[in-house]
Amino acid sequence: MSESVMQRDTLFYLMVYDLPDNRAANKRRKRLHDLLSGYGTRVQYSVFECFLTAVQFARLRVRLDELIQPEEDCLRIYVLDRGSVKRTIVYGSDRPRQVSAIVL
Repeated sequence: MSESVMQRDTLFYLMVYDLPDNRAANKRRKRLHDLLSGYGTRVQYSVFECFLTAVQFARLRVRLDELIQPEEDCLRIYVLDRGSVKRTIVYGSDRPRQVSAIVL
């Protein structure tokens, strides 16, 4: 699949998480960080920007469902279109941009 086709078929996902401060959650936090690092770019301590195809997002959701403990953890996923990326206002760092390769 060409890069231009790949870029057209992706959506922009903003992932924000907050986990409690205990030993079990600390392990989950590390695993969550490592997982999201394979799908996107960390822009703040617990915030990731990801450009994903529908298939990539579905795979990620399966892994997140296995990892997150909903009764303790909070993970918010904001699904944004390409226009949202263009309208993003950023102070102090680069604008969101899609990288050409995603390492899983």
